[in-house]
Amino acid sequence: MSSKPVESNSLSVLKKNSEFLALKKNGRRYWPSNWMLLNYRLETTGSLRFGVTASRKVGSAVVRNRLKRWCREYFRELNRTERGFGAEINVIFKPIDQGFYKGLPHGEFIRVLEQGLETLRKSGQVQRSRVDGRL
Repeated sequence: MSSKPVESNSLSVLKKNSEFLALKKNGRRYWPSNWMLLNYRLETTGSLRFGVTASRKVGSAVVRNRLKRWCREYFRELNRTERGFGAEINVIFKPIDQGFYKGLPHGEFIRVLEQGLETLRKSGQVQRSRVDGRL
């Protein structure tokens, strides 16, 4: 049984350890900031798959769950507004100063994540088309 989605415009989540390890081994890396790392691999199927890695060193369970919730919200909206964004992406939060993530504003989080995805688009590796027909 395959864990990949059947629909070409569906959003799914990386869950298995083997999926994260395969992405780490075969994927590429990009650091949009000193506290976030993106492991990614392009998909020809046009489906978007994502995962989040936040160790206990990042912060308390409340902080880690907030970061994961922000990621789910962002990728859900990205999948709704853009078609053909075919990639597997693992968002990794790196341990940094104590209390950094607790005070991280949502706007800064979104800015860094968008900067990372925009770099993937500019490299010509990930094409996007908006649902409303604009780029």
